Amino acid sequence: MIQIKKDHYIGEGLARTCYCIPDDNHLCVKIGKPDVEVSHLYKEINYYKKIKHNDISKFDYPFYAKYHGEVETNLGTGFVYDLIRDETTQNISLTLRQYLQMEDSPFPDSVFIKGLNRLRHQMIKHKVFVGDLKARNVCVKVLKNNTVELIVVDGLGHRDFFPLADWFHYFAKKKVSRRFLKAKFHSLSALKESFE
Repeated sequence: MIQIKKDHYIGEGLARTCYCIPDDNHLCVKIGKPDVEVSHLYKEINYYKKIKHNDISKFDYPFYAKYHGEVETNLGTGFVYDLIRDETTQNISLTLRQYLQMEDSPFPDSVFIKGLNRLRHQMIKHKVFVGDLKARNVCVKVLKNNTVELIVVDGLGHRDFFPLADWFHYFAKKKVSRRFLKAKFHSLSALKESFE
């Protein structure tokens, strides 16, 4: 059993709280909040099982955090994922929202625009969808060459009864484009305004 303490806390969403895993700098564990139904927690897990056979070597880069299974913790059942860290400092990567809310970001807007376009292209090409596409669910991994990769860390999946987007490029492109438009990911200025 993994013992989670207060100083392992990373952050939280509406359904889960995220903690560093002691003695492993590259993994984190997400634990459901007490008032969240168990079935809700497994929606994303079921989607991960569906896409687990994706050949990541064909990706331009790993654009979503990998899922590693369940563990028992002193706070209940946890779900283990990659913990995204910057190559330059080994610090936990900040979210896209955190960067866009900075008064003095170390990166110009053009870097994030390029990153979003690249993320969108990867999602379409490999037919991986994000139901809860938000800037707080996307980490900005800073690489050694001072470029960045945008990596989805939460909210993967969809609930389509007829998942045409899983099978056909045309529908995948339309689905991702709709998600980007709804999340304001199509425009950095619109995305920044949505935080206000």
